[in-house]
Amino acid sequence: MLKRFPKLLSLVWMIVLFILPLPLVLTLAAGLPGQFTSGGLAIQAGSIAYVWFLVAIYLATRPHWLDRLIGLPSVYMVHGCLSIFAIILAFLHKMGTHSGGMVRTTGDIALILFIGLMMYSLVFMAGWLTDKVPALAHLKHWLEQTFKHEFSVWLHRLNLIAVVLVFIHVQLIGYITAIHPYMWWFDGYTAVVALAYVYAKLRDTWWLSRGKLTSKRELAPNFFEFTFSLKSRHQLTVKPGDYVFISFPDYAGLRELHPFSVVNAVHDNQLVLAIRGDGDFTRSVQNLPLNAEAHLTGGFGLFNTMIAKHPTKPLVLVAGGSGVVPMLALVQAYPQLPITLYYSAHRPTDLIYVPQLKALAAQRSTLTVHIQTGRFDVTKAVSSITPISALYLLSGPARMGQAWQHALTQAGVSHENMYYEQFSW
Repeated sequence: MLKRFPKLLSLVWMIVLFILPLPLVLTLAAGLPGQFTSGGLAIQAGSIAYVWFLVAIYLATRPHWLDRLIGLPSVYMVHGCLSIFAIILAFLHKMGTHSGGMVRTTGDIALILFIGLMMYSLVFMAGWLTDKVPALAHLKHWLEQTFKHEFSVWLHRLNLIAVVLVFIHVQLIGYITAIHPYMWWFDGYTAVVALAYVYAKLRDTWWLSRGKLTSKRELAPNFFEFTFSLKSRHQLTVKPGDYVFISFPDYAGLRELHPFSVVNAVHDNQLVLAIRGDGDFTRSVQNLPLNAEAHLTGGFGLFNTMIAKHPTKPLVLVAGGSGVVPMLALVQAYPQLPITLYYSAHRPTDLIYVPQLKALAAQRSTLTVHIQTGRFDVTKAVSSITPISALYLLSGPARMGQAWQHALTQAGVSHENMYYEQFSW
């Protein structure tokens, strides 16, 4: 996923790690009194950590412009890694400085909150990590029986309290507040992120598109299709292959936004989602009554953006399990392009939309569909693809995505011509 955007991601990291903290570093270095220069590095570490915490908060608001550049999964990965880096610097700041009273108390409580929430989030809210560490994935699955999705989201917001404590911590340090240029930047950054966060919360509370659940049908065991009727003046901009965030404010446990891929090209104000009951949120959705009100925002995703950048290339779509949902939308949206679809699932009952895919393949000479239970022989599949210079779009479990990316790279496919949209964040 990350290799598709090395330049853009490198630019994002450079801005976040170096450029944004630079004004605070320079003004702090210029204004720090001489008697505190021995602890200057530790003080700078704390200052940089604060900037990174602010950036992490901003990234958590799902900035749409950044999603269309590098993808929301990458945004969340940066959010998680940056938070860990900030906690490391905050710990070094703690070890290298000395304080007392409320200055020490606010700093200590904030650090304890950050570390505790980091440990929790590494299990429950870092799919980019649990996909790579099976032990964490098993621990997450076991603990999810007690710690539900909505609880995890609210617990994660305690990071905001920790950041407020750090803000107070700095305001109580006289020799820091006396450095006026530094405080202008410090307070300015805080104000910008606070406004962005408040705007995001107002947006997610009052300004989301509204819809009603008009039908639901079972596609497979534990897998349902939901159709929503949107209000005529909705603000959704959904492209083929996109996903949306949806919540149900009238139902406990379903009030926090959750992402799902869109099956159809949105027309006549109808939106179709296919949802498998993998977690407490998705299982609860299956029990919703008709006419349940939904709040939606989107769309998000980069599949359509990738196709727009390579409008004449043949498409090779690779889907595993529920990853077929965005691929079905792409197949329907681009009948003029040569498309080859590889779709697999662990069990026959996990395969969905097979009749529709076979019917489309029978109607269109440009569409070839390979469907099977169990994994494809990836090396064999890649060697059979002609031409190899196609655009490769992948959606499904982490192991599937990694196997195909490795095989495609070995076959000489450029990272510019492949994109894996990982859905477990």
